[in-house]
Amino acid sequence: MSNVSISGAISGIDTASLVNQLMTVEAQSQTTIKTRQTAAQKAADAYTSLITSLKSLATQSAALAKTSTWQGSSTTSSSPTVTATSTGNATGAITFDVTEIATAHTLISAADSSVASTSSVVASGGTLTVNDENGTAKGTIDVGSGTLAEVVAGINGSSLGLRAAAVQTAPGQYRLQVTSTTSGAASAFTLDGLDSFTGMDVLTTGVDAQLTIGKDPLTKYTVSSSSNTFASLLPGVSFTVSKKGETDVTVEAKVDGTAVAAKISSMVDATNSALAALSAATAYDFGKKTGAALYGDSNIRGLQQQILSSVSGARAAGIQLTRDGKLTFDADAFRTAFAADPTGTAAGYGATSSFTPNTGVLSKAAMVLSSTSTRAGTYAVSVSVTPANEQWSAASASLAGQTVVLTRGSLSATYNVGALETPAEAAAHINTAAAAAGLGITASIDGAEVIFAADSAGTGAAFTASVGGVAASRDIAGRNIVGTIDGKVASGSGNILSLNSATSRANGLSLAIDVTDDDIAASAGAIGDVTYTPGLAQSLSTLLNDVTDKSTGALARAQQSRVDDVKDFQEQIDAWDIRLATRRATLTRQFTAMETALASLKSSSSAITNLLAATSNSDS
Repeated sequence: MSNVSISGAISGIDTASLVNQLMTVEAQSQTTIKTRQTAAQKAADAYTSLITSLKSLATQSAALAKTSTWQGSSTTSSSPTVTATSTGNATGAITFDVTEIATAHTLISAADSSVASTSSVVASGGTLTVNDENGTAKGTIDVGSGTLAEVVAGINGSSLGLRAAAVQTAPGQYRLQVTSTTSGAASAFTLDGLDSFTGMDVLTTGVDAQLTIGKDPLTKYTVSSSSNTFASLLPGVSFTVSKKGETDVTVEAKVDGTAVAAKISSMVDATNSALAALSAATAYDFGKKTGAALYGDSNIRGLQQQILSSVSGARAAGIQLTRDGKLTFDADAFRTAFAADPTGTAAGYGATSSFTPNTGVLSKAAMVLSSTSTRAGTYAVSVSVTPANEQWSAASASLAGQTVVLTRGSLSATYNVGALETPAEAAAHINTAAAAAGLGITASIDGAEVIFAADSAGTGAAFTASVGGVAASRDIAGRNIVGTIDGKVASGSGNILSLNSATSRANGLSLAIDVTDDDIAASAGAIGDVTYTPGLAQSLSTLLNDVTDKSTGALARAQQSRVDDVKDFQEQIDAWDIRLATRRATLTRQFTAMETALASLKSSSSAITNLLAATSNSDS
């Protein structure tokens, strides 16, 4: 009850108001801290908003900087039955006749041996064997008790590339239909173990799609594909055929920068929005005589200048700076430049590299990848170990009548060489099988040997080869390149050197290197210097990622500093709350004590007055 007071009950003074006035004076320091906390919070919020906007622009710029993914060409087809798409900046045209459509191999059980229901047993042995087009067993399928339903389920649940269905051809008559999940001549297969059917008839023969190019019988040629899609006939162009007999179909790809121009225009708009946001955050209102949340921040002004410098220094086609510090984009000018020089125009936005070999060196090095950490500059490249392609060999005379097996990791290709096949014919068929399996291995005949070689260098392309169950001879083991970039050890994969070193300005740079042992010997491994030059989109992405980086970015550090200030000010405010509460309690106690003392004095005064009055009355 010590805090209870009766304001001015005796003194007539409004002590409660007096305490409040005194506390207002006492709280001025806390009020100043609260004002500073509000300003710090506004600054922190402004930094957060800017960082979010700039990170978005950095992501957009990084995507545009990957010029290898630009859709810089458009395709047309003269036939509605042929659809075409292109990637990159593909150009070219081809005219052809569609002489065959790819189909998947399909088997159907013989009509004279249909079963009455899906519970009828059709494979009493409980196991089916699937053979490839050459009659070689690919694998087995467990079908339980062998009912038609179990056979269908077993085939569909297997990993052997088949799908099955029980087809009801009439009431009480079921036939088994099995289709390859892939198309083409290599999709042919046979099934063993279906003992309740008199046979499996070929419903559809798996054939490759085939195009005939040219009209002159002496010069025309054909190309085939296991699917109806031809993805490499024209570099960068893929087209799909769907109707046999189409003639004089022309597929054409032309450079067209329209899609890329739209993305650049979007990036320009986002950059202008970011510049406007930076200006607004540091603006000063002369009418109100107040500055924005980040008024006077030198980091913001410096960032604005860096963005504008990146634009002016990149020479990106179609983009210009205005006098008031904005970007403009002329889509027509960009498309014109892009049509004339797609590679050079793209370099103004992405990144390029050039290589200067040292004296006596014939090596080449070209950038295949960079990151937002990679800085413009010239960096020394050194190689101590050259890359190598895995290579195996066997006697070419041993191929006839033998089974050749190539295996790389989980991928495998098998080819049964015919007894009358020549080594050259066998190599061609082996290559077809290897390509279908995606092995990246090529067979060739070199005199009395058949050579199996990986298409790419490195340990990742290593494989094994056997002929007739006997391992071939491994002549060369796949080997990764070993070397440095900018004096720092780089990781090697095949012929690619990649630098991951935070202490180097070349961090994130990957180079494809064509080098020989003679070059290493001639230069003691120091093969030359690579110069990395980022374009506009790459420069923007690098700059904005730098300033917004959570650990080292100037804006991120400034934002965190303001957040820390807000917390510190709150701690001071909380301390002042305790101090002010204590002071209010003290003042209230003092004024209460004064009122109590006055009340006591008044009581004593009344008592004395009454005593004197009583004495006076008694004397009289």
